[in-house]
Amino acid sequence: MSTKNKIILAAIDLFSEIPYDNVSILQICKNACISNGSIYKYFKNKEELFIYLMELISEKIEEKLSSLKGDSVEEKLKNYIELNLEITKDEKNLIKIFREGQYKFIEYEKRIKKAYLKTLEKVFGRKLSQAEIIYVLGSMRFINISYSYRNKIYNVDFLVKILLNGFTKEYIDLKKIYDINIYKKIILNSEGIKNKILSKGAELFGKYGFYDIKIKNITDQLNMAVGSFYNFFENKEIFFIKIIEDIKTEILEFLKDNFHKELTPGELHILFLNSYINFYKDQEFKCKLIRDTEFINLEIYLDFLNKIENFYIKTLDKTPYSESEKEVISNILLGIQHYMEIELFFTKELKIPEDFLNEISILFRTGVK
Repeated sequence: MSTKNKIILAAIDLFSEIPYDNVSILQICKNACISNGSIYKYFKNKEELFIYLMELISEKIEEKLSSLKGDSVEEKLKNYIELNLEITKDEKNLIKIFREGQYKFIEYEKRIKKAYLKTLEKVFGRKLSQAEIIYVLGSMRFINISYSYRNKIYNVDFLVKILLNGFTKEYIDLKKIYDINIYKKIILNSEGIKNKILSKGAELFGKYGFYDIKIKNITDQLNMAVGSFYNFFENKEIFFIKIIEDIKTEILEFLKDNFHKELTPGELHILFLNSYINFYKDQEFKCKLIRDTEFINLEIYLDFLNKIENFYIKTLDKTPYSESEKEVISNILLGIQHYMEIELFFTKELKIPEDFLNEISILFRTGVK
């Protein structure tokens, strides 16, 4: 095996298991069983090597998507999903690397999205609206990762059915939804020292990343001595886990508090999407923190995914679907929410949320034609 290939395979092993910021050139060289200086013949630094891997998976996805087959829209959509499933399974480690890097190196997310859309237009024979793209592409990308992480399989035919036909035929009264007051609990002791540290830590981790923020950065912002932090938390890792656990609880309680049993499942999930927009609009850093948890502590992320999936399944009690079908629909809804947040708070490409919610409410009932 060539030295370059040894470096690439060692980098894939490390970056797929350890967050980017925690991987060193020294580790890569040791893992590749090469001398420390050898790597610089091929890559000038860690970032260039990581970008090489982003390029590699981008090419593999583009090549896979180019083999789309099928005569009808249904056949093409099924093949489109299956092609994505194949690349997710065959290149699991590279996909994990891509997911961490897709917003660190935003040009690669834009490139992959362009490839996905080009093929999606071949499926439907036309350009899709932003809401249709999030409904189909967001659902598919999310569900593939969600099931892959947990070594689960889903019924592709059922996913195709829901994407093409929607999951409910009941009328969705948007006026009723917009008239509902969104409820959010207030922490009564938010001015306590511990809560101030947690709040500032969450804000800084969300804005600048877990690895770029030190404890002193947090206490300096609060005009506190570093010792004040250690009165409550043993180290930064335990502190981060506490922040994420609190946000997980906050989101789940927020959804439960805004669970109106009189609404139809379609109305309820439009309300949830609107609630997420309101929840994050003044605290976008929490949205980024939840996403970053996937790469900092996968166990915590999967625990959150399981809990919110189970909650969503319960919201579908009024529907005629089986438990496994409700699970698929729940992941479709979570995928729509996830990619809506990305377009709102990361790429800033979703400009008028109300128009998006109106169109999504139609897609819930009709699917994409």
